[in-house]
Order: sequence, then C-alpha cells, then structure tokens
Amino acid sequence: MKFNFVGQDVEVTDAIKSYVEKKFSRLERLFKGLLPEEIEVHVAIKKERAEYRVEVDIFVGQKGEKIHVWDADPDLYAAIDKVIDEIEKNLVKEKEKIKAERREARKEKMQMKVAPEIVPEVQERPKVEEEKLVVDKPMDVEDAIFELEEQHLHFLPFIDIRTGELCILYKKKAGNYGVIRTGCKS
Repeated sequence: MKFNFVGQDVEVTDAIKSYVEKKFSRLERLFKGLLPEEIEVHVAIKKERAEYRVEVDIFVGQKGEKIHVWDADPDLYAAIDKVIDEIEKNLVKEKEKIKAERREARKEKMQMKVAPEIVPEVQERPKVEEEKLVVDKPMDVEDAIFELEEQHLHFLPFIDIRTGELCILYKKKAGNYGVIRTGCKS
C-alpha cells in the first residue's frame, strides 16, 4: 500500500504514520488478490476546534475505485481507530456483495445448463391468395363511392374517367373516403 499523509493545523509525525500503517495492516486480508502498488491511501488529519478530523480516501485497483471515510474525535488515535473500523465495515460489505453476485451468476449458469433448451415456436405466415383485379369500366369518384358501398368493400380500384389513371378509393375510420392516385395510366 502506498500512503500519503497530509496534516492541517497538525504535524503528522512518524508515530502517527506508523500507527495508521499498523492499523491498515489488519485490513490486508480484505485486499486479497491485489498487488500492494494497486492500493493507494490518502490520509488527511485536521484539527478542528477541540477535535481531530481524520479523512481517508482509498483508491483500489487499476480503475481507481474510491472509498471515502471520515470521522472525528477529541483523541486523534480514537478518531483513527473509528475510521479504520468504518473502512473495515465498508470493505467487508463490498466483499460480501461481490460474493453474492458471483453466487447468483453461478446459479444462473447452472440453471442454463440444466434447463432444457427452449425452442421458440415458429409461426406460420398466412397464405397469400392471389385474386384478379377486375376494373370493369372507367368511372368518376361518385360512382366509385356508390360501388364501394353497394358491395361492402374496404377499398375499390377504379380508372378515373377524367384522367384515365388507376385510382384506389378507400373508406377511412372516421367515415370519410380517401382516393389514392397511382399515376398509372391505362
């Protein structure tokens, strides 16, 4: 572990540094699997009124995941102890969380192996039936509407008597009619 100490209105002595490093040595088991140079600890000690405030930032791993803990106490060493205890709680909780995620992932993996392979149902597409389009005679839009209503159709292709182009008449949901002019001349 790399340590960095900063004191504000407090001289950080070698005794304080060795005390903090000694306390951190009990946490090494929680950093199992990490190289010592992958753990960086910043300790800031401040004197505020009648108490000492100890802030610790731990940067873990190559990504630099940060753990920030602070506490205050009139006794400097008691404040350090409180911070170390809080760091230990946070690390244990994080480690348990990681273990639970791994267990869950293993459980899902085992279920995938055991579960029968689910084959999605293949839905058959409806068959397309071809019908001949019979456009008997050219007519105007009014005649096409009459024909559409009389035969109870949804749409009716017809040749417009004025322009000679193929049009499609359809009934809209609102009850109105629409005409699609295709631009195709007969």
